[in-house]
Amino acid sequence: MLYLVSYAFHLLVSVLFFVLIPFPYLIKGSLLDEPGRFALLLKIYKRIIWLAHGGVVVSIITGFLMTSQWMTVWFFLVLIIWLVLSAMLGMTAKPVRIILEKVENNQDASDDVSKLRLYSFMLMIAILSMFLLKIVLYI
Repeated sequence: MLYLVSYAFHLLVSVLFFVLIPFPYLIKGSLLDEPGRFALLLKIYKRIIWLAHGGVVVSIITGFLMTSQWMTVWFFLVLIIWLVLSAMLGMTAKPVRIILEKVENNQDASDDVSKLRLYSFMLMIAILSMFLLKIVLYI
């Protein structure tokens, strides 16, 4: 029963990370559109990133509860990717917060936007590599 509940929470959180995958492309597209859409996108993704921080913790706990193979190369690779993913999540969250503050104060945020595009792209790569690593186990 514990495995089933852990699996359900793990799957629910993975959907949250799937929502983060198109973020760098949405940033680029919203910058080409009217300025209000970019701020709206950042407000929406600020909440999603906030939830994803909690999702990292839930995923690690449920992952530990679901596995019985602790000393495998696959398990350590998953842990390393989760550390990278967590770092990229934090590095993406900071520019989002700073850009929203600068937009409210009508300041230039072009440097922070370029950081956001880079970090969100690296976050996308980390998320995709995590999903790829989990699929490779079953191939």
